[in-house]
Amino acid sequence: MEHKMPAGRKCYGHLGGKLGERILERLIELEWLKLAEGRTTVYQITEKGTEELKKMGANLD
Repeated sequence: MEHKMPAGRKCYGHLGGKLGERILERLIELEWLKLAEGRTTVYQITEKGTEELKKMGANLD
């Protein structure tokens, strides 16, 4: 039986589903996020990502 992933869903403080997956992929493409050193599922924000998100009004402190 095939289970379809919802387009988007809120999961304990994060965005899941295809929408969350696509946003993650795009942030990596833009080099705003990168894999944390030695990790396979943990990401860290890059300097470029910090600068760009702050321009958009994000509070990263």
